[in-house]
Amino acid sequence: MDHATFRTQYRKFRILISKFFSYWFFVLFATVGTAFAVLERFTHVFHVENLEPFLILILVYALLVYVVTERAKVLDDIHDSIKSSKAVVHPTRESVYTKIPLILAKASVRGKGRRRIFHAALHGNSGRRIARPVQPDPLFELFDSEIDKCVASAGTGMWNVFEIYNIADEDRLDGVQELLEKRKDAEGYEVRAFSLNDGLPHLSPLIIGEEDLLLGVDDPRYYRMRAATHLQGRDHVRLATEYFYSLWNDPRIRVLKTETSVEWKEIEALRAKLRAVGGLREQAG
Repeated sequence: MDHATFRTQYRKFRILISKFFSYWFFVLFATVGTAFAVLERFTHVFHVENLEPFLILILVYALLVYVVTERAKVLDDIHDSIKSSKAVVHPTRESVYTKIPLILAKASVRGKGRRRIFHAALHGNSGRRIARPVQPDPLFELFDSEIDKCVASAGTGMWNVFEIYNIADEDRLDGVQELLEKRKDAEGYEVRAFSLNDGLPHLSPLIIGEEDLLLGVDDPRYYRMRAATHLQGRDHVRLATEYFYSLWNDPRIRVLKTETSVEWKEIEALRAKLRAVGGLREQAG
């Protein structure tokens, strides 16, 4: 694990720990400790000597854990609130793909609003890209694993994930099909795709929850983002969501996965179309 990935996972761990050691954890811990003390006082079922110091130690420990984690959470909230701008530019591929897991973790901790991800991976409009790196990139794997977790979520608090791809060649289709096979049983996961090439490059929006929007610049090498700007605010998200739905309902788009099943016939039809286009290009020289 490289340094950037470790730093991202550590910050995500801090966010989740602050969520676990919350006010209600302290209340529960103190209640259980008090109940234990009362039970031991009258029944002596645990045979604990020096009960009072032991109980005080438990309560002090719970209080210290709560104070430390709450302080860290408050400091993080203050830091986020006093930043001069709600728009942050991530100029490198590394900074983009280490930031996204942190945004997902914070959106999960908030626990308010609908948990939705709208991902328009409109890469490759202006030319062919490398579908799979020769050596697995830990940044891409980290991003994919975080999306996998959201896709696999179920029940109360589950994520609904909607993805749009641009599939301009069979290599790209193979990669998308591999993802669909892995995620075929996911409940709140839907995928649609365009098949366009020789077009203008597009900004690729990634909407997480109700307050976070990333607008990505197309990478000239991979079907990924090269850089992105992170906008925070419901107005930004609302506007980007309208744009996403205009793509989602475009008559040229193909439905590859609904909420209930993968559309294998549509995938094979798309593959046949890509092969036909590829054959025409070869004949044209």
